[in-house]
Amino acid sequence: MKAIVTGMNGTVAPVLGEYLKTKGIEAIPWDREKVSTTDIKEMKAFFDRIQPTYFFHIGMGPPQWASTLATICFERQIPFLFTSTVSVFSEAGTGPYTVESLPDAEDDYGKYKRDCEEAINEANPNAWIVRIGWQIGHDRGSNNMIDFLERTMDEKGFIPASSEWYPSTSFLEDTVEALYTIFTTKQPGLYLANGNPSYSFHNIVTALNQKHGGKWKVKETTDLKRDDRMFDDRVELSSIHKKLDI
Repeated sequence: MKAIVTGMNGTVAPVLGEYLKTKGIEAIPWDREKVSTTDIKEMKAFFDRIQPTYFFHIGMGPPQWASTLATICFERQIPFLFTSTVSVFSEAGTGPYTVESLPDAEDDYGKYKRDCEEAINEANPNAWIVRIGWQIGHDRGSNNMIDFLERTMDEKGFIPASSEWYPSTSFLEDTVEALYTIFTTKQPGLYLANGNPSYSFHNIVTALNQKHGGKWKVKETTDLKRDDRMFDDRVELSSIHKKLDI
């Protein structure tokens, strides 16, 4: 079996690619230097060549690209999954959020993801859309929480962490396992994937600091007061407390 995966130079997709190998699925990257994101004829030729069993759209790109990919998959009956984000909800609001919560973000990134969701839903009624939270990796080098904490420590000499902010978050390896499980065992539709049941950002950063040898100076704040957690009883995603002493 083969799966085409976009975003293989990003944060989530490379980890997913490794996970797919354990399931006997070859992850084929969509290399934008070799395959167009706008030429439909060229895109369809790539599908013809690979003959994928699954399609995971994880990379960034215009909503029109997402729409075209979703359309091709719908026409060819190829299961299609798109990773969206908790950022579809406005930072001016607060959760917790469920699948019934209406996305209302108007910032560039949040609106971009909202537009992608809408384009995919219009193009492919059988698509899976999974909103994920802030990913926790294990080191620097990609868009994950550890990289952010390391950079913040470098820039400020300490890490401000609000005890009044409850983010949606999960470890990368747990996220990709959940994505695969949703894709292969659940019906198409919208799903929310969050591994934080009850912990504040200060709780999480303090625990991560302990896990990484206590090398950061963490300062508790209360300036950010918001609940960004997402809850979906249909989704099985390992709680962050299993890897953190909290």
